[in-house]
Amino acid sequence: MKLLIIFGLVLFGIFFTSVYNDLAYGQFSNTSTLKVSFENNLLPSYEVPLISGQIFTLSQNHSWVQDETSRYNLESYTLDGEKVKLSRTARGDFTLSVPTDSSHSVVFSAVPQYALSVDGTNDFSFLPSSPTNDNWFDSGTEVSVNVQKTTEIENNKVRQEITGWSLDNVEFWEIENDASTSFTTPPIMLNEYHQVDFFAEYQYKLNVISDNGETTGSGWYEQGITVPIGIESGGDGLVLNSLSEWEGADVTYDGNTAQVFIDGPVTVSAKVEKNYSLVIGMIVIPILVIGAVGFRKFKNRVPVVEEKPVERIVEKVIERVEAPEKKYEDGYDKKLSDYLSEQIKSKLQEMHNSKIISDSKYSKINNF
Repeated sequence: MKLLIIFGLVLFGIFFTSVYNDLAYGQFSNTSTLKVSFENNLLPSYEVPLISGQIFTLSQNHSWVQDETSRYNLESYTLDGEKVKLSRTARGDFTLSVPTDSSHSVVFSAVPQYALSVDGTNDFSFLPSSPTNDNWFDSGTEVSVNVQKTTEIENNKVRQEITGWSLDNVEFWEIENDASTSFTTPPIMLNEYHQVDFFAEYQYKLNVISDNGETTGSGWYEQGITVPIGIESGGDGLVLNSLSEWEGADVTYDGNTAQVFIDGPVTVSAKVEKNYSLVIGMIVIPILVIGAVGFRKFKNRVPVVEEKPVERIVEKVIERVEAPEKKYEDGYDKKLSDYLSEQIKSKLQEMHNSKIISDSKYSKINNF
C-alpha cells in the first residue's frame, strides 16, 4: 500500500513539472524587447523587455554633458529603420511610446554643441540663432554676435556706449564711432568654447537751453571732460539780446562762450536780456543832437520878442547896432555830423569787442 502511494506521488510530480516547464517556456517565448542604442556610441546601449498588452514609454534627455564646455543634443531617432527628425530644444526629456506587440529597435542621433558666452551687455543677438534657442551651437557653425552700440540707462540722462570687444581675452578691437546703431563681430568658428567680451563707457546728456537765441554744446559726453558751450543770442533789428548769466551748473564763461564740466547729467540755461545801447547810440542820440542844433539855428535866426518898456527896446536896438552880428558857422553841421559818426563807430566797436553783437551783425551795421 505504501509503495502504491509513493509511486502515485512520483507520477504527479513528473506531470506537474512537465506542465510548468511548458507554461514557462510559452511565457518566455512570447516576451518582446526594445533595444536602445546611440550613433557613434555616444552613450551605452541597453535593452528592456516589453510586456504585451501594456504601454511602454521610452524617455531620453534632449541634452547631456560631454565635458565642462561641450554637450550632446538630440537631433533625430530611428525606429525600426525609419528616421524621424526631432524639434531641437536644450532642456527636458524626449518621450516615445513604443508598441509592445513585438520587439523593436531605437537608435538616437545627437550632435556635439559648444557654448558661446557674451559679457558686457544684455542687448545682443546671435547670427545665425542657436538651433536650441540658447547660446549653444552645433560643432562647425560660424556665429557672429550683433550688439546694439547704445543702451539707454536713464531716459535722456544716462546711457552706455559700446567702444570695443575681445575674443577669449586674447585680442582687443576698438569699435568705430560712426553713425551706425549696431556692431556685428566677424564670424566665430564653434569647434570649441568661446567667450566674447564687450567694453562700454557711461555717457551723460548735456542740455544747453535758452528762451532766446540758438545754443551750442548739447549732446552726450563721457564723465570727466570739459565741454565748450555757447549761445548766438541775436536780436530784433537794432535791439540786441545780451547774455546776462548761465544757470543750472557751475559754468565758467566769458561773454557768449562758456565751459561746463561733465560729472553727470547736466542742464544749463542761458539767461538773455534786451540791450538797447545800439538804439540809443545810433538813433536816440543823433535825434537829440540834431534837434538841439535845429533849435540853436532857429534861436539865432528868429529874435525873441519880449514885452518890455520902450526904453529897453531902444537899448536892444542900440546894442545890435553897436555889436557885430553873430553869424552861424557854415561848416558847423558837417563837423557835428562827423563827430557823431565817430562816436557811433566807437560805441559800435566797443560793443563788438565785448561780444554784445556778433561779427555778422557788426559787419552789417558798420556798412549801413
